[in-house]
Amino acid sequence: MLQPRQDDPLAGLYNAVSREDLLAMSVEARALVNAGPDLGSRWSEVAGIMNEAGDIASLLGACHKLVEQVPDDVQSHIWLASAYAFGGDHRSALQTLQPLLAASPRDAGLNRRVGRILLDLGLTSEAQTLFRTALAANGMDALAWEGLVKAKTFVPGEDDLAQLEQARVSVGEDVSARDRGILSYALAKAYEDIGEYDIASRRVAEAAAFYRASAPFDMDQHEEGVRRILEVYDSSFTGANEEAGLIDSRPVFIVAPPSCGASWLASVLSAPSDVAALPRSNSLFWMSAAPLGDQTREHLHAALSAPGEGNVLTGVGAAYLEYAQEIVGDVRRWIDPTSLSELAGGAIGLCLPAARFVRISRDPLDQAWSILKTRYQRARHWTYHADDIARALAAHNRLVAHWEGLFPGRFLTVRYEDLIADTENEVRRIAFFTGVDADIAADAAAQRRGALEADPAGVHQRAGVRIDPVREALLRAGFTLD
Repeated sequence: MLQPRQDDPLAGLYNAVSREDLLAMSVEARALVNAGPDLGSRWSEVAGIMNEAGDIASLLGACHKLVEQVPDDVQSHIWLASAYAFGGDHRSALQTLQPLLAASPRDAGLNRRVGRILLDLGLTSEAQTLFRTALAANGMDALAWEGLVKAKTFVPGEDDLAQLEQARVSVGEDVSARDRGILSYALAKAYEDIGEYDIASRRVAEAAAFYRASAPFDMDQHEEGVRRILEVYDSSFTGANEEAGLIDSRPVFIVAPPSCGASWLASVLSAPSDVAALPRSNSLFWMSAAPLGDQTREHLHAALSAPGEGNVLTGVGAAYLEYAQEIVGDVRRWIDPTSLSELAGGAIGLCLPAARFVRISRDPLDQAWSILKTRYQRARHWTYHADDIARALAAHNRLVAHWEGLFPGRFLTVRYEDLIADTENEVRRIAFFTGVDADIAADAAAQRRGALEADPAGVHQRAGVRIDPVREALLRAGFTLD
């Protein structure tokens, strides 16, 4: 990364980026938003950094500045709409883009973007119309095809399936591996809709191969990071955090790998008016925990024995609570399904000793296949190969089992299969544990069961012979399979 000149107003922000210090990045960005310098289009640089950092409020602040200072640029409004969507405010995102679409009704990119927002709002028929408009402009638009496939349920013999297959076979070598992978993932879903599971599984394998070629993942480095975490947060911390840190019972963390229903459960538990949910994409705790840095076991024990006010654990807890409340407002409880929370579980447990955790587990074959056949819009570069998936899931389980031992009584484990088979009773059990109104949560779960049913128990059986490499990878990673 090029180093900016010292007189550059973004010098401090880029310095924090070079140190990979998320909290410092947030502090610098917030100072810029508060000062409001005339950065013009460079506010998009600030927004891009905050998007990577996961600071939703600063991202929105930078995007509002961008719109204020460059109001005639369509990209300014697209940035703002993306920021709203990132924070889960899809209605504001829609309101931001609707005037642009009204002014340019045939713009393929705008139709596609608004279509995705309508999908998030559950307005599938309206979304289909916009995706079709985008495809009318460019029949090879992979993202438009992906959106259309998500917006409908395919039936045998329809034209859309034939056209999508034609798009797949017509792509040339100049089309990126990413777009070719998107088309194959879209086809896999379409064939699954009509029950052609063998063809669907072939398309999954094809899509994953395209993506893995363009996005390699260093699993050895990931496993080494997990080993270091387990080494630092050892059994000497069991029961040691009852007084240190910041005592606040509002946060509830959902700890789950992909394809376990974490966002679904967060939306159900946050149905009561006094409960809110953070988006799964947030990185608020990671950002707040930057002062922990590469703390050793000895440093953490010293912090535990230090006076409550001013120690590093309390500071991290206070920063997280401030960032979260900035988004959720004045609520009695909030649900945080943040991705990769298993890596931060030890720090969360020590810095927020009254926080509770809900762990979602799933049959490993179902989980691994569901992950492999899904394209994640935010990068998960380990999800495109059976061995990477198996090793990542094994590392996740090692971490969470460790946190359950360190923080007894603060974890509730639920099975994905039980959420599907006995939704009401399982949601009530979770609601009681987390201090959420069980009747309201159970009603919300009943209304939203379709999202779970779309990824059912036993889904790996649809893979046919292509589940064999996945099974072998799981066995190599140490899983015991039925």
